[in-house]
Amino acid sequence: MSFKTLVKASFVQTIYFLKNVKAMLITFLLWPYLMLGLILGAGLMFGSTASFRQNIGLNVDPIVFFIASTVVALISISLMWGVAGSVLELRWIGALPYVMLAPHRFSITLVVSYIPNYLLIASLQILEFAPLIILIEGLEIGLLKIAVLFLALIVGMLPLMGFAALFASLLISIKEESNILAWLNPIILLFSGAFYPAYLLPRWAQFISWLLPSTYTIELARLSALIGAPNLSTITFMIGILLGMTVAYNSIASALMGAGERKALREGIIE
Repeated sequence: MSFKTLVKASFVQTIYFLKNVKAMLITFLLWPYLMLGLILGAGLMFGSTASFRQNIGLNVDPIVFFIASTVVALISISLMWGVAGSVLELRWIGALPYVMLAPHRFSITLVVSYIPNYLLIASLQILEFAPLIILIEGLEIGLLKIAVLFLALIVGMLPLMGFAALFASLLISIKEESNILAWLNPIILLFSGAFYPAYLLPRWAQFISWLLPSTYTIELARLSALIGAPNLSTITFMIGILLGMTVAYNSIASALMGAGERKALREGIIE
């Protein structure tokens, strides 16, 4: 099976799943607004838009600011589940040995097959929030901010794939069956500054956040919330960091995934 066929099959599977499972489609469409409402509601209970601007030091609309955070947070969770979580799901249903014995390397299959899903989900969520962003910011500035947000999700996908593959290699190698990602995802989002800027975290937490690609994806996405046109040099800097992390995380993930697969096949861990 060629990679083209693998990508096409993944895309068709996602389309038909959303089309045929109506409850999932409704949940998928409502969930981002529910998350946004929860974050904004909690913020207004303990503060105001003025105090928010004062705390982060930016004259920014909190709604657009948290739209960027919400979209990146949900997409990051989806990516972690789609790549790393697939190992657990395949193991639970007994299909992991068969997938690992397929012609293509399992690690490559995991990553490549999720790319269409990621792009589709990211596009739908941005389109879902687009009317609200345009309503708040106006047509010209709104479209500019939507474009920056979409750029952040595309560039941010590259290192996040390798980051998720690292956890996939761990899950292949160990016999642990518990749902590690259930508690790991919220911790990653917390250190990434998904719900509050990472530079406001304690020093030790900031150090962890510097190592997470999701931190820079969120910061790049939040540039779309700034008043007026985002600073081009800052965008270029963030993209440069993400591209560097892409090389680092994907190189490490490729080596570890290969070692994890060989260990699993040799020791029979996937049985």
